[in-house]
Amino acid sequence: MSICFAFGVCANDKYMIDSPDKRIKLTFSVKTGIAQYQVSYDRVELIKPSTLGFKFQSQANMLANFVVESTDVSEVNAPWKKVWGQTSTAENHYRQLKVVLSESGEFPRRLHLYFRLFNDGLGFRYEFPEQKNLTTFAITSEETEFAFTDNYTTWWTPGDYDSYEHLYKKTPLSQITAVNTPITMKDKNDVFLSIHEAALTNYAGMTLIKKNGQALRLTSDLVPWPDGIKVKGKAPFKTPWRTIQIAKRAADLIESNLIENLNEPSVITDSSWIKPMKYIGIWWGMHMRKYTWESGPKHGATTENTKSYIDFAKQHGIGGVLVEGWNQGWETWHTGHNVQDFTTAYDDFDLAEVVQYGRKNNIALIGHHETGGNIPMYEQQMEAAFKLYNEVGVHAIKTGYAGKMHPEGVFHHGQQMVNHYRRVVELAAKYRIMVNAHEPIKPTGIRRTYPNMMTREGGRGMEWNGWSEGNSPEHTVTLPFTRLLAGPMDYTPGIFNIQFDPHGQYRVHSTLAKQLAMFVVLYSPMQMAADMIENYHEQPAFKFIEEAPTSWDETNVLQGEIGDFITMARRSGEQWFIGSMTDEHPRTVSVSLDFLEEDTSYIAWAYSDAMTTDFQDSPADLEINELVVNKGDQLTIAMASGGGHAFYLTPAKKGIDFQRLTVTQHNELAREKMLKFEQGKKYGEITQVKHLAINKTIRLLTQYDQGYIGGDNNALIDGVKGGSDYKTLWQGYRKKDLSVVIDLGELTHVSSIDIGFLQSILHSIMLPTEVRFSQSEDGNNFTLLGKESYETKANVPDYQQKKFQVAFTPKRMRYIKVTAKNMSTLPQWHIRPGQEAFIFADEIIVK
Repeated sequence: MSICFAFGVCANDKYMIDSPDKRIKLTFSVKTGIAQYQVSYDRVELIKPSTLGFKFQSQANMLANFVVESTDVSEVNAPWKKVWGQTSTAENHYRQLKVVLSESGEFPRRLHLYFRLFNDGLGFRYEFPEQKNLTTFAITSEETEFAFTDNYTTWWTPGDYDSYEHLYKKTPLSQITAVNTPITMKDKNDVFLSIHEAALTNYAGMTLIKKNGQALRLTSDLVPWPDGIKVKGKAPFKTPWRTIQIAKRAADLIESNLIENLNEPSVITDSSWIKPMKYIGIWWGMHMRKYTWESGPKHGATTENTKSYIDFAKQHGIGGVLVEGWNQGWETWHTGHNVQDFTTAYDDFDLAEVVQYGRKNNIALIGHHETGGNIPMYEQQMEAAFKLYNEVGVHAIKTGYAGKMHPEGVFHHGQQMVNHYRRVVELAAKYRIMVNAHEPIKPTGIRRTYPNMMTREGGRGMEWNGWSEGNSPEHTVTLPFTRLLAGPMDYTPGIFNIQFDPHGQYRVHSTLAKQLAMFVVLYSPMQMAADMIENYHEQPAFKFIEEAPTSWDETNVLQGEIGDFITMARRSGEQWFIGSMTDEHPRTVSVSLDFLEEDTSYIAWAYSDAMTTDFQDSPADLEINELVVNKGDQLTIAMASGGGHAFYLTPAKKGIDFQRLTVTQHNELAREKMLKFEQGKKYGEITQVKHLAINKTIRLLTQYDQGYIGGDNNALIDGVKGGSDYKTLWQGYRKKDLSVVIDLGELTHVSSIDIGFLQSILHSIMLPTEVRFSQSEDGNNFTLLGKESYETKANVPDYQQKKFQVAFTPKRMRYIKVTAKNMSTLPQWHIRPGQEAFIFADEIIVK
């Protein structure tokens, strides 16, 4: 009855509870034995009645025989102080409804439900209390539903039990089959939702799937054990919270503390050793093929090289240096059975000496453990490895799980691995070590309980730019509204050598100004300046990275649209930092400085895309200006395609020299820039080529794989050169040779023929071993036009496009035949010897 009077109307086992500001309303009901909930915001239903319950192995399901035994309502307002974060404190005000359910029947079981409503969303969880009719259990399905009221616009990545490293898609909800969380949505009234989970402990990670063809209804799909069981437990037992963040602005989702609030307070009583930091590292050099992880002539993690990174860190006020590849065993990585020694260094690396050198220079060494997915091997060594780090003075570590899991059948995101990741964090806390986890379980707010769980990957980060089609400009302005709602991400920004590939095949898809803005927008308490240090020498832009903090007192998301742009202001002490980023579209935004202190002038250092910045030709051009700003000023920011803008503001001292750029001058300059940016080259523009084969008949003598159809047959002569995204503009041949005939329509003078191929050893895409060009006047009898052979060896440069060409004195011909020989199976030196090899072809150019 207390619920009826205080929080709503009760009738027929229906119970209602509001958020503290009364905008969010949850209704719980039991109808014909089925437990359901529904959610509204500002009196508009967002989630219609959705069922709750479980299916078990060898036990009756808990789905359809519920009765309400009792209820309880409480209200809590308990703000708390963060060890680190996007704000120094968190509001924690919620109303809670506890429902005790029991089953009708001869052997009833009990199930508790908890619903917590905050002003920024809600969470609910299940609890199996201790009871005689339910002791141990094996969950085969958690039947939590999210039945949405409309075909919401949705930003999502595909459901994947092993990886979150996907680009985001934007589609109507009805087009989704299975997704990872967080998943972000917008309804027709521009209300935003994000579905995720909090306090994931001793449970399987949750994905969401569509069941029974119900277009607007998603159901939890837990990641299974190898035997198919989803969760194995023993009462008493609590599930994670299922969370629904709700906001009128997309920006408000980012400012929410809901996920952290649903976790327990810190269990680390003395957190003085937990220190957010910026770091550099011996890492990007491996992705650039300058260094190797394993020992050898190009070994990156040497004592000498690490000391040079420490020297740079000291010179520029960077707190830490990451060293990957210092320990023995990297030769086994990617062999299918990774076995490393986490306590024994290679001969050219002295762990104690390096740590001591860092300590002398006040620089922390960040250790590294790459398991390659071999969990039994890692758990056997884990205690000794952490103990060693503690003894020598390493208090931060990056862990990695890149590879197929061992034991066989274990997924990265199942209950077994969730528990493993937690053991790592707990053991690290025992030895006073901070953790940065890669290939992890997703963040669910555990950083509140274990604040040494600093950051993690859990998304598609910077390294994808080093050896794939890369991350689009849209990706980095989608992450703050999606993946980063779950928690910090080690995206590893700060690449200054944006066009690093001399072949033009790979690059970072942003401007330099946007790389700086990422230090404000893409939050991580351990934030990496990821480039090799030689690319930072004598770079004025690095000053911004030196100044940017990694823990904040205040965060304001000023504006933004998911996948389009974002502007964020963060404060540390008296200093403010503003970061703006855009997608592929050049853009101007207006920033109001209403958040500044009254009667205080600030010096603002503006790092912006320059007048000469062009996404394609000059993305690293940067302009740095100083101006004086005050509360209430309106700043116009201009960004090129894939561009950004970063401000560093600090209170001006008395006697300030006002001979700097004025706000009016800054804004006028921004408007002038925008005129240039709109005329410049943009991300996604593909070079068009002209040649005799365009619009001519093409006949494929061997069919390409349907998974890589590119532009169908015409991809080979459509006049469009493919980029590094081999899945859309290239034609792939798996264990097959390419053979194609082009009919020019009539006898034509031709002087050269060439064809492009893509190579990416990591993806088993190899250059052909032989390419031949032939010509014919009748289409039956072909004669060879020279020959080019190419033997693929271990020292072939990786990640490139290779053009095979034959030139000759102009000849009259009508039919041209091009063949390319695939090696079929990968050579012994390859990381996957004996497996299928691919060739990828694009653009046969006839001139």
